[in-house]
Amino acid sequence: MFWMGNKPSDPNLVESGISIPFRLPGGEKNTAKPLEEAPKTVESPEITPVEVSTASRSERNLSSSVLLAGHPDTIPYLSFDPDMLKAMYEQAKYLRRSDVKEKGASGIPKDDMLRTVELLQNVQLLDPNVLLTTFDFYKVNTDLKKDKVRMTGYYTPVIKASKVRTDEFPVPMYKRPDKDVPNRAAIEAGALEGRGMELAWLSSKKALANAQLQGNCLVEFPDGKRQHFGFGGSVKGKGGRYVFFTPVDDQVLGCGFFPLTAGYSVAVDPRYIPIGSTLLAELPDIDPSGKLKGYTYRIIFAQDRGGAILTTKRMDLYCGIGQKGLQEARKINRYGRLWLMLPKEH
Repeated sequence: MFWMGNKPSDPNLVESGISIPFRLPGGEKNTAKPLEEAPKTVESPEITPVEVSTASRSERNLSSSVLLAGHPDTIPYLSFDPDMLKAMYEQAKYLRRSDVKEKGASGIPKDDMLRTVELLQNVQLLDPNVLLTTFDFYKVNTDLKKDKVRMTGYYTPVIKASKVRTDEFPVPMYKRPDKDVPNRAAIEAGALEGRGMELAWLSSKKALANAQLQGNCLVEFPDGKRQHFGFGGSVKGKGGRYVFFTPVDDQVLGCGFFPLTAGYSVAVDPRYIPIGSTLLAELPDIDPSGKLKGYTYRIIFAQDRGGAILTTKRMDLYCGIGQKGLQEARKINRYGRLWLMLPKEH
């Protein structure tokens, strides 16, 4: 019943173009060609998109306050790359879990979300016409002009730290207590001292604030060893919001489930867009001076949530680790549009 074999232990399998067989209805395996035969991802503003109709014949019982049935006005040619395949793998793996609700936010069925990922693998070459005959599209309603969504990027900062308090590293990074959780003002006044909640000691409050803003970090200790810390909960009250951390495996995890994939994993508000959704994004294309050149289109995957991602008016695209991730995140802070993708209803 599992949708694919074990995840390849050798990451070079993905890079070399090995196609992972998705299990389709009736037990038939996808026989798509390897990734190396697909053209490279098209993200040039010079591409000529295909004009499409805005009509929709979908009859799903979805929340009309969140999702508006209708195709994008244009869809360019798209294609897979290894990172997109990795994000799809994690998406389907999550949606196969028995603890995922059968119906997610806004009335979106889990089976439809899983089928979307399966169909994407089967399509392989993302021709606009094939996308339109395979999927129904729903524009994400934001109540902003033209239903624009503020698109931002986040990343994993690499932060030097110590396992013990020193003069160089005096600022604690805390895990969340199981009970008697103080507010931010109390924490900063020392309410957690002596309770054994310290995960690491950082050099400054600024470094801690950046880690809390991003919701994750990669800590580097003096001996060269590194440890990922993910979002470990938060508390609101006097002094504002305080973010805690928790140790995670050797990959950056979204929502505690997904190894995040730079450029494809996106944080949403799961009260409206369920984790496991597949989205077509109109991403702002920013030049080095910060000027908007135009838009690129990419299929992305709802695999994370964030305390600052509230309602449908904002999404946060994961951009990677360290300085490279920061540079990519800085390119995104503009407005674009989002469409949810689900299997076409005939």
